[in-house]
Amino acid sequence: MLELLKKYRQWLFPGAFLMILIGLVLIWLGLTQTVTVILDGEAHSVRTPALTVGGVLRAADISTADADRVLPSRGRWFWGGAVIRVDRAREVMVKTPEETIELTSAETIPANLLLEAEIKLYPQDRLLVNGATIDPEKPLNHKGSNLLQYQPATPIHLVINGEDEKTIYTGESTLGAALEASGIQVNPEDWTSEPLSTVITEPMAVAIQQARTVTVTVGDESVSGLTAADTVGEALVDLGLPLQNLHYSLPAEDEALPQDGEITVVPVREDIQIATEEITHQVEYQEDTDTPLDQTAVVQEGQNAIFATRERIRYENGEEVWRASEETWQASEQQTEIVGSGSKVVVQTEVVEGETLEYYRKLTVWTTSYKPCIPGTDICYYGTSSGLPVEKGVIAVSYAWYSLFQGQRVYIPGYGYGVIADVCGGCVGKPWMDLGYSEENYDALHIPNAWRTVYFLTPVPSYVPTILP
Repeated sequence: MLELLKKYRQWLFPGAFLMILIGLVLIWLGLTQTVTVILDGEAHSVRTPALTVGGVLRAADISTADADRVLPSRGRWFWGGAVIRVDRAREVMVKTPEETIELTSAETIPANLLLEAEIKLYPQDRLLVNGATIDPEKPLNHKGSNLLQYQPATPIHLVINGEDEKTIYTGESTLGAALEASGIQVNPEDWTSEPLSTVITEPMAVAIQQARTVTVTVGDESVSGLTAADTVGEALVDLGLPLQNLHYSLPAEDEALPQDGEITVVPVREDIQIATEEITHQVEYQEDTDTPLDQTAVVQEGQNAIFATRERIRYENGEEVWRASEETWQASEQQTEIVGSGSKVVVQTEVVEGETLEYYRKLTVWTTSYKPCIPGTDICYYGTSSGLPVEKGVIAVSYAWYSLFQGQRVYIPGYGYGVIADVCGGCVGKPWMDLGYSEENYDALHIPNAWRTVYFLTPVPSYVPTILP
């Protein structure tokens, strides 16, 4: 146009030529626009009269490849301050548990990159870029190549308390972290079929038994605690109260834990006792010529027959509930005791109440007194079995003793000398002598009944009884 103007400028008025030139410049300036080109996140301003995206890019000396993303598209016409975005394609490697996929893409949103790799992202799936966990919806900032690691969520089938079933999906590395991320709280007392530290490498099935409160009553004391056990016995172990010895529980230890959590432990013990029954041995007396008169010596020890019975006694809560005899045996044989009655006569001398006594036998006897007339009556008996009158010095004894000692002289302290010369019908059951008095010298107040020592005086009779009746 300028060449044409130069050719015909001689026909144009100088002023007109200037006006045409100014108009052409204004037209050219009006067709020029400023365009913002964002290249890989960096903004560039380009002033160009180009009316297409491709023209602008050429004007900005920006070349693109087919894999690059250009918005708006290259052939699109536009005018009026538009913004052109150019994202150059980059090498992206997507690694899954099964394969590795290589992409060349201008996409910066990780989730969209997975779609290009025909991988659908589900909740709880994990995505890592160059080893770091990222939000799959946020654009990548790294301008070089990227390694995307896709970790699909692993399904875990849960059975809680034997009834509630559910499946969770997790991208966590351990079971404990997966349960926590899913809002499932596991207390220390709860039971899980797999340890919480188990590394998740494949789908899992896990049972969880949540602990509940159990109260164990032992006697007058109660202990409460948490347990996830299924049976009574397991619950007692969890609470540190395992059944020991003969103890038992209500319900029984192999029964299911009751719904109310109440367990009673009954302490049991059994004692073994030996009950004995004794049959007294017999005693036989025989004359012993080596033992002094009226003394005894054991010739043969006696022994009772003993029968023993073993008894088992059961106590529950400290109270006896039963006992049973299990076995009886004879623990010892009966053996008769043989006692030697001394028959050896030894004459001795002793001063008693100023009297020098020579005697061969000394006995302790029960003494009473009597006189001829019966008090309170008119009945009197002045004679004795021997014919002597009843007076001081006459002594009555039982018929058995009378037959052995009739005429025997004795000395009794507090009474004096006397002779056995009468029969006392009431003197039975023990060694007994009834001391005679006349009516004139009988003083009941000064003659008390008492045990007294009797000295049998010499001479020694031809027959001395060894065993007294």
